[in-house]
Amino acid sequence: MAAPWFSVATHFKGTTEVHGSVDDPKILEMYRLAGHPEIEHDETPWCAAFVGACLSLSGYRGTESLLARSYQKFGQDLKEEPRRGCIVVLWRGDPKSSTGHVAFYDRDDGDHVVLLGGNQGDAVTTRSFPKSQVLAYRWPTETASLPANTPLPNILTIDPSNAPAHLLNGGPGAAAGLGLQREPRATDVLSQGSEGPDVRALQVALTARNFQAGPIDGEFGPLTQAAVASFQTAQGLRATGSADAATLQALGLAPSAPSVAVPGLRPFDLRVPAPAGGGGPMTMQPQSVQPQAMQPQAQDILKLLFDALIARQAAGAAAAPTTQAPAGSVSTSQLLQTVLATLAAKQPPAAQPAAPATSAPSDTAPPILSPIDSWMGGQALAGKKTALAVLGYTVLSVLQAVGVAGTATGTTATTTGQILTTLIAAFGGLGGLAKIDRVVQSMGVIAAKPPAATKLD
Repeated sequence: MAAPWFSVATHFKGTTEVHGSVDDPKILEMYRLAGHPEIEHDETPWCAAFVGACLSLSGYRGTESLLARSYQKFGQDLKEEPRRGCIVVLWRGDPKSSTGHVAFYDRDDGDHVVLLGGNQGDAVTTRSFPKSQVLAYRWPTETASLPANTPLPNILTIDPSNAPAHLLNGGPGAAAGLGLQREPRATDVLSQGSEGPDVRALQVALTARNFQAGPIDGEFGPLTQAAVASFQTAQGLRATGSADAATLQALGLAPSAPSVAVPGLRPFDLRVPAPAGGGGPMTMQPQSVQPQAMQPQAQDILKLLFDALIARQAAGAAAAPTTQAPAGSVSTSQLLQTVLATLAAKQPPAAQPAAPATSAPSDTAPPILSPIDSWMGGQALAGKKTALAVLGYTVLSVLQAVGVAGTATGTTATTTGQILTTLIAAFGGLGGLAKIDRVVQSMGVIAAKPPAATKLD
């Protein structure tokens, strides 16, 4: 049988009264919890105050007396069969006098009993007493609510697995909202043959829900197994008779999977071109971090940048007169549009055929392009894909530094980080392959070119 007050008493082991004008505040609080707040000095005999305080802090009622012999008729009489944690009343001086000592039973030691109590050598200690001095072995039976406004810890913080059922079942002084649930373990299955405080907590929880698990002794026997199976059937769980994680969660002994709090993005100031031309600050507040299914309109920084740049290019193209780019040069506007179209997976705009320069020789060979160049923007991006990869890496580093983008993988991964990392790798790899392909094609052109004709005089 559990003795929560013994766990509380063990917690205070070593508490010692202070001689002189200074008093130990814990002992003074024990007087108050035992029903005597008027005591102001810890030299007053406090063995009964210690027992009363331990009972109060474990959800039981004491005698509210400072007399040790007030516990001689207290609770249930255990006759000559003491249990660990029971209250032991001793006579002191004369068996017929009113003086005595009271403490908690720890164990037998031959013709002596070993007791854990207060005011034993002016401290909470374990000491041995002759069995001939024992007047009674008593067991507490009357429950009570936990005391309020006390600085001393109670059973719910000292040993919650040993807390009595009335504190775990929503009764007076119950543990609701105090975070008594323990962390679940991957192998957390209690079955027949299991022992310990986890089984005791299981038995308390089942008994509190009117499923008879037998004596609350911390031993998983046939009665506990039958109670678990009955509870599982009532909850719609598979009736195995073993308390697995789902059963423990249903009993409130293991929390469900906690939600992972993801820190939101910091606000940042991004200067992007306005659609009608001209720059202006645009303060962007980050979207609240929610699952994708709950946030259908979540914005991405890349999309905002692309939309703003494309809008400006479209406005500029409409306002500027159409001019023919000189031969051999690359239009900056055309290059930007091609890059944006490539990144946005759009078809690049059709390039106007450039008129051949009148001064250019008629036999000038067109630039050699690889299939990769032709696929990704033609001459506009020839030789620039590696530079774009370097530029993309720089942009990604800046966005990560200000907290806008994350990495491509891991717990800090974000969509922006994944997109930019993929594009950097693609442009870098394709750029290298295109260079190799152009070199190979150039060598092929040189090898296939016929030798120049020689003039004969």
